[in-house]
Amino acid sequence: MKINVPMEWSDVTVNQYQALAQLNPEEYSQFRYSCQLVQILCDIEDVSKFPLEIINEIVLNFGFLKDEISQEKKVELSFKGEDYVWAASLNELTVGEMLSIEQIIDLEELTYNMSYDVVCAILLRKDGEEFDASNFKENRELFGELPITDVMGMIVFFLNGGKISTQHIKTYSLIKMSMNTQRRRWKWSNVLERIITHLRITNG
Repeated sequence: MKINVPMEWSDVTVNQYQALAQLNPEEYSQFRYSCQLVQILCDIEDVSKFPLEIINEIVLNFGFLKDEISQEKKVELSFKGEDYVWAASLNELTVGEMLSIEQIIDLEELTYNMSYDVVCAILLRKDGEEFDASNFKENRELFGELPITDVMGMIVFFLNGGKISTQHIKTYSLIKMSMNTQRRRWKWSNVLERIITHLRITNG
């Protein structure tokens, strides 16, 4: 059996990062937590029949999880043969785009660290194209496969009220996935305010 083992954050996808964000180490024994990490990061459905030494060998490569994820702001990126760019500013989103973000976050009761694929599906698009709600599900699945290092910087930047056109781009602190995040519902009455006016959702 071939097992793909990530060695750094650039090997981890948006979907995998979001799955990691849902794990609470306090709810598992150390060994069970290690098994959960292997299942998520190596895309393995069930490790129960794996030899113990294999699990231990794989987990030794996960030291990078203690490192901060790069916050490099990649305004443009290429993925699967296509070029994509980010929307210029949260302030320039249409009502339909904002509703799309709010509806999914609200219905699925997503936390900050679990909504990255939603933000990508709305704000990341092919150069010159407008947002098309009919492609949302497809784009969400596609961008969930992006390396987390390709989008982390821009997502943090956007959710803190940043604009690509700003002359002096501010640097914001990364909300680490290791901190416990409480689930909370984002209502339409405050979504615009929270996102546009320097949204600072903290874990715990």
